[in-house]
Amino acid sequence: MLRDIDYAATAVKTAITEKFGRTTPLEDLQVVANERTISVHYGEHTAEGTRDNLMAAVRKAGTLENLWQLIPAEGSVPTAGNRRA
Repeated sequence: MLRDIDYAATAVKTAITEKFGRTTPLEDLQVVANERTISVHYGEHTAEGTRDNLMAAVRKAGTLENLWQLIPAEGSVPTAGNRRA
């Protein structure tokens, strides 16, 4: 049985593929549902975040390269400006 985070990971992968897949081959894109976050792996890039944070980054990013600048690297601690109280 799939968990909510599994459905969220699928939504994130779909959003990335639909937005950037026309201009960039994304066969190697991996999106993994963790316990409470989602990990995104593509080539040398690895990032992690919540569904909301990742979807917001996808909406803001103009290019796939820009996406990696908008989401924190996997395992990094969010800065105070990125954390919700």
